[in-house]
Amino acid sequence: MNNFNAADVIIIGAGPVGLTLANLLGLYGVRTVVIERNATLEPEPRAVTLDDESLRTFQNAGLINSVLKDVVMGYGVQYFDWNGKPFASIQPTRQEYGYPKRNAFRQPALVSTLAEGLKRFVNVEVLFGHECISIDQSAEATHCTVITPTGETHVLNGKWLVACDGGRSKVRDLCNIPMKGESYSERWLIVDLCERTVPLRHTRTYCDPRRPAIRLPGPSGIVRYEFMLRSNDQDEETLKEGTFRSWIAKRMPEDADLPLVRKAIYGFHALVANRWKDGRVLLAGDAAHLTPPFAGQGLNSGIRDAANLAWKLAAATRWGASPTLLDTYEQERRPHASALIRMALRIGTFMQPKSIAGAIAAQWALRAACLIPACRDYILQLRFKPKPHLQSGFFKPTLKLPHAELLPQPLVQHPKYGLVPLDTQLGEGFSIVGWDTPDFRANAANLLPNGMPGRVVALIHRDEDFVGDNRSPEHICVRDVTGELGSLLDRCGAAAMVIRPDRYSYEAIDQQQLSQK
Repeated sequence: MNNFNAADVIIIGAGPVGLTLANLLGLYGVRTVVIERNATLEPEPRAVTLDDESLRTFQNAGLINSVLKDVVMGYGVQYFDWNGKPFASIQPTRQEYGYPKRNAFRQPALVSTLAEGLKRFVNVEVLFGHECISIDQSAEATHCTVITPTGETHVLNGKWLVACDGGRSKVRDLCNIPMKGESYSERWLIVDLCERTVPLRHTRTYCDPRRPAIRLPGPSGIVRYEFMLRSNDQDEETLKEGTFRSWIAKRMPEDADLPLVRKAIYGFHALVANRWKDGRVLLAGDAAHLTPPFAGQGLNSGIRDAANLAWKLAAATRWGASPTLLDTYEQERRPHASALIRMALRIGTFMQPKSIAGAIAAQWALRAACLIPACRDYILQLRFKPKPHLQSGFFKPTLKLPHAELLPQPLVQHPKYGLVPLDTQLGEGFSIVGWDTPDFRANAANLLPNGMPGRVVALIHRDEDFVGDNRSPEHICVRDVTGELGSLLDRCGAAAMVIRPDRYSYEAIDQQQLSQK
């Protein structure tokens, strides 16, 4: 512990969000200590869905191959009406960020992989069995008092503290930050089973007003059932195996006698913290926002928080950036997290019809909408999901690109390594991507924000080949095989684009700007 009495960042909570943040900070060389009050990693299989953006973050943390060992990639959702007949399906095929949009996983396996990943770094330590009991702040540091497993108290000092300690965040309470939004009376029963024999990979959602239910297959033979409870359902009776196994038998008889892994009753919330920053204390994940489960976005929003925070903390502690850079964290993340909460509530309304008449009306409306190709594509490809765009924050808007947006991740061709995902060539800091011209080679490095590390990636067109000297120590040269990057540059009127470490655009540079640099 003495080695970390002057850490750059203290993280409270060794769940998936805290461990993701710690891995990213480890890559940046940021001195990090993770405080976890439990003696071991959380064994409960809570979240079950990872999206494409989260998998991209694990790729950039250097852990994607390990994570994917315990993931079922690319599942869809099938909707069944009140009569048990299928009436709609969401099975997105687009992979603009490099991965399928919906992927099933087991949370205990993920946190174990993330914890194992921290062993790569001498600058990161995890302290289990340590509980934060108070936080003090000065102008340039935070001072966190913890109780150790032996009952002693120690003060850990850090330049920043990030609360990743969940929906009942102790840190949020210590900072007197309230949550705003709604907590709902509806409760759901979760039942996790193992050794499933039915090979169906897609989620089934039963929009039955008599008992809304969800069946979610997962990796390693796991299957989860979720049942909405009625106001007159008694917890003791509901948790009896005879009760919930009879409900399962009505949906999938083959699952009714599978071995039980876990059962729990939960309520859901749509809450956002009043503020996500208090001096040098920052809230992330469920400590900052609680999302209803219907869209599978709660954990994914937390992973986005970690990706947004990590490079900004590195910039403030290692790259000489002003601490005010951290003010853009909430500015950028709150609108998108709030939009996903609203989307989840809309999906929940559809999944929880109040009456058979209401269910019939909504389900026939969706059937009718799917007869229109544009509407069907909008639904089938998950285009209703809020786009990862930033309306304000740390970027430079232009007339053709007034917001910041997440860069696509197509395959590109490297002259030595062949086809590779784009992010493997961008590095861990900022990057400048643009057409391989003399102006670009001469001036691209000057486009980096002051003090920020970066890499220059020169593009050749999809209908061109590597000829002559396409290599230099200062640049990486790749071919735009799919044409996606060229389309992006054309749409933005740009000859080059500056990309942030979290793969959001920072600035689109036109040819005149590039020549002047």
